[in-house]
Amino acid sequence: MFTKILLASAQEALLNLTEVLSQQGFEVQVCRDGAKALELSLTWYPDLMVVDTGIPLLPAERLSQILLANPRTEGMSFFYIGREGELIEGFRRHKDHFVPRPFNAEQVLGLIFGHFKRRERTERVSRQEKDIEGSLNQVSLVDLLQIFGLNRKDGVLNLVRGEERASIHLMGGAVVNARCGRTEGEKAFYRLLRWEEGQFRFNPGRVESEARIARPMDHLIMDGLRQIDELIAQAEAMPHPDSLLVLKVPRDRLPRGLRPATQEILMILEYYPRVRDILDHCPRSDFEILQVLKVLLAKGLIEEHREEPGGLPMQLPLLSSAEVIALKDHLGERDVLLEEASAKLILLASCAADIRRFVQSLKGIPEFEPEGDFLLSDVSLGLGEVGRLNVAETFSLRLFSLPATDEAAPLWTPFCRRLFGVVSLGNLAKAEEFFKFRARVPVIKLAFSGDSPGVFVLEEGERKSLRRLLELFARRFVGPEQGPDAPAPAAGATAG
Repeated sequence: MFTKILLASAQEALLNLTEVLSQQGFEVQVCRDGAKALELSLTWYPDLMVVDTGIPLLPAERLSQILLANPRTEGMSFFYIGREGELIEGFRRHKDHFVPRPFNAEQVLGLIFGHFKRRERTERVSRQEKDIEGSLNQVSLVDLLQIFGLNRKDGVLNLVRGEERASIHLMGGAVVNARCGRTEGEKAFYRLLRWEEGQFRFNPGRVESEARIARPMDHLIMDGLRQIDELIAQAEAMPHPDSLLVLKVPRDRLPRGLRPATQEILMILEYYPRVRDILDHCPRSDFEILQVLKVLLAKGLIEEHREEPGGLPMQLPLLSSAEVIALKDHLGERDVLLEEASAKLILLASCAADIRRFVQSLKGIPEFEPEGDFLLSDVSLGLGEVGRLNVAETFSLRLFSLPATDEAAPLWTPFCRRLFGVVSLGNLAKAEEFFKFRARVPVIKLAFSGDSPGVFVLEEGERKSLRRLLELFARRFVGPEQGPDAPAPAAGATAG
């Protein structure tokens, strides 16, 4: 157990802790000025220094700076006693503590005892050779990672906090990847550093994980803790995660020369107005995203809207369970109804703007997840997946952009399998006829405004409108008339 404590202060109130600490088995030395504290630290090597920030001769910040630069004392922890709100340069959240004056002696003693108990648990964990498990309340995540780093461990650290599940992957003691929710890499790692409670289990062994993190662990930890401190300090100026953001100026009137990060976040904002969703879908760190949003708010380019407390009313699923079962049955998956499956929904278009308009019309619908590469891609019309609709717990629709040009016609045939339906974004007769008679699926002409006969109007951000569109396609699969010879789904749709 680490037992050496140095009390450095000119105030008797702090030095009066000596007797109690000695009775608890600690070795205690006292100093009344910073110069003497430095001299004693470099000869006695205490494990903890409790120092008053007003100590004379050598300021507490300079004292800690010198000691942390020395290999023999760089592992020392500091308990600073100072003014309320005082900032200490070089303060380490995972090692140091700050107690404002006037302090309570019992509070300081409790912090000291708790500090050494955590160190003892950490040492005990470091001596284990097999699976390691415990609580983050007792051993911090930073301490765990430093143990694995020093011992050059290979394995996966699994973390559980309530309903949340996460993991950190290590090879040779280095963090190579992290996963937290839908995020991965450094972004996920920085989020996990905020976990102060939960359960952990380390499974040693070879790690089969793509290396998405290359920075040294110490750099990762220090940068992550710095970001956490900044987020806490600037919390009032940052947009709330549950706020909705609205772009107040047209995109073509935005200032020129915006930084890449700003352009990327504004592009994602087109599809995800909620701050929490922007944080989840942008690969940049939460701190960087919130900093950009804070600047955009300050410049009046976006506006924040807070929703009233209270949950949203219960909504019907995009497809009913009967529709999903009928669709899976049609796909030949009668015996695996409880397993995950998907089908394709083709978006026929002759220009990229129509595809983007369709994807933008799904903005704010929680079941929709646009493809990240599509969000950040150029405006040219291409072939590929643009997003996914999670219509049920075990079923999703994959949305594919398919050029309806003569040059792209040879590419249409491979898309006829596992097809839910086809949306036509324009007057695309040749492509529409191909899918009606070759794939024998509904083809629905779609627009975003107007009232043209035979054209379905999809209202932007309107979940009921999307649900009606999917119901038109689903009618082919349900009821006694299901099959390729079923009647046309409805006005605004044609079927082969």
